[in-house]
Amino acid sequence: MSRRPPKPTLFRWLAVCLAMTWTLPVNAYDDIPASESSIRDAYFFGSRQGNLTSEFLARYTHWVPELKDGSCASQVRLETPFLEVANYASQDSNLSSQDAVKQFYGKHMIFRAYLDICYKPGAPLNAIKVKVFQNKKQVIPLSSQSSPYVPRVTELTILPADGEQIRLEFKSNQIDSSTLVFRIDTPDDQHAEVAFDMQTPR
Repeated sequence: MSRRPPKPTLFRWLAVCLAMTWTLPVNAYDDIPASESSIRDAYFFGSRQGNLTSEFLARYTHWVPELKDGSCASQVRLETPFLEVANYASQDSNLSSQDAVKQFYGKHMIFRAYLDICYKPGAPLNAIKVKVFQNKKQVIPLSSQSSPYVPRVTELTILPADGEQIRLEFKSNQIDSSTLVFRIDTPDDQHAEVAFDMQTPR
């Protein structure tokens, strides 16, 4: 008489499910160039008044307390493709969702990072070293631009240049949903690390 194999336990099912998820690749962070629905999602989000609040935008910015000079504080700010489309929609009341799809569908989208780094007055350009990592692997930007960082106190008042402003650009599919880490080194041996949980911004 043949014996029936034992029914799989809950534990075995969980183990199988975990194994399957471990073998799945990490998806690209943003599929806006390849998805009409994601473009419409960003369009409707940006076109609704009151959505792009300071609280929402705060998830795209991290302060860098290790790097400052007087009242000048450093920060790293992200601009994702979703945010680019949402901003575009918020600034043009005549734009339709179809217009947004025509504007962005299939186009090469750029993931940008802006670093406002304060560390000393009259800082030289191209002196700060920035490395970007995901999954312990370095992500090389498409381009990097540097300019003097001039902090703005109010619309009419600015402080003297007190560091360096760096803009990094990546292909949108270079960035995935894992933690994004910026390692920052100044020429006077100051160091900082900034980590973004990429499950938070869109």
